[in-house]
This record gives sequence, C-alpha cells and structure tokens, in this order.
Amino acid sequence: MRLKILGGDEIDTLYAHPRFTHEERVEHFALSPTEVAALEQLHSIKSKIFFILQLGYFKARHMFFVFDLREVEDDVGYIRERYFPDADQVDPPIAKGTRPKQQRLILELCNYRAWNTEEQKKLAARSRQAAAVSGKPIYIFRELTHYLLENRIVAPGYSLMQDTVGGALAYEQRRLASIMRSHLEQSETEALDRLLEDTQGLYEITLLKRDPRDFSNDEIKGEIRRGDRRRGAG
Repeated sequence: MRLKILGGDEIDTLYAHPRFTHEERVEHFALSPTEVAALEQLHSIKSKIFFILQLGYFKARHMFFVFDLREVEDDVGYIRERYFPDADQVDPPIAKGTRPKQQRLILELCNYRAWNTEEQKKLAARSRQAAAVSGKPIYIFRELTHYLLENRIVAPGYSLMQDTVGGALAYEQRRLASIMRSHLEQSETEALDRLLEDTQGLYEITLLKRDPRDFSNDEIKGEIRRGDRRRGAG
C-alpha cells in the first residue's frame, strides 16, 4: 500500500487538468509572439486548438494532462471564439503522435526539462535530504514540489511522488537505526528493546514527549507527578 500524503481534493487540485474560470482562460490561453510563431507551424485548426489547450494547462500547473476535447468543451469554445472565430466545428479525435510532439515544443517554449530516469535519481536524492530534516510526508512532498519548480522540471505523477517520499522515509529509518547500533552498547540496545516491547514503557515515552497545555494548577501538578515518576525510575 502506498503512503498517503494528500487528501482526495488536494490530489484533484494538483493533478487533474485545470478547470479555468473565464479570467483564468484569458490569462493562460494568451499567446506571446514566440508562441504565435510556434502555433503557425501547425497545420489543422484542431491541432492548433489542442496546442493552445496543452500550453495553457502547462502554464497553470507545469505538467501535462491526458484529456479528450469533449471533456474541456468550455475551454475549446473560448479558444475557437478568440483565435478561430470563422473556423468550422472541431472534430474531437486527435492523432496519436500529436500530443507528445506538441509537448516537446511546449517544453522548449517554456524552458522546462522533461521527466526521465536521471531526474528521478536527483529527486530521490533530494527527498532523502528532506527526510533527514523532517519525517512528515507532507513536508518532504512540498520540498520536492519546490525543487521541481525551482529547477523547471516537469512534475511526475502522484504515485511516483508517493513512492519517492516513502522510499526516502524508509532510507532515513535505516540510516538512523545504523547510527544507533554503532553508538549504543549492547546493554543499552537491550534496554531500549525492552522499553519498546513493554506497553507501559511506550506510555512513559509518550509522557516524556508531552508538553503541558497551559499553566493551570492541574497541569502543573501533572508535570510534578511525571517528574516524580521519572526520578523514581532513575
């Protein structure tokens, strides 16, 4: 089972193709002179509309999406009205090679790097660095997202991000365990094992970690009792 990092709504927000408002369509489907020149290299109206869609979605999320033109009719309608008002109705199917060919062009226009095996190695290394700072999956995920944006790399899918974060946490766990084994005496290791096996021992660890909620009499008395138990144990 993969590590859960994001909720369903968060996954949809990050990884589903954008659902633009009118104002967002105006912003993301606007074309610079360089982009207009790239558009003119394409032949059919259908191909040009698909290019503007992919480019606009990439500007918004810095990743590519799989979608059918029928799924994004409002965006298609806006693009037709803005750029091709005299064109006939667009036939939905797109040729198989159109999508990857346009994506390579978009990467060049936006100065981004495609996701590949080499980038995966770099992302795994960055995730291990983040895991050494915090064991919270969401922290590592955000650090990786920032890394991808900063280095202008196309973001991989959510499942790959889950595997990368999970792998980093497992690596950090093994690293810390190795450090402990190399620094603890045999008797200390055995005592720690007994503490972790004992339910009461785990309860005591929890008490050691717990901070008082406030400075009320009950909380202060509770801290005194916990201190007495620790001194008694020692």
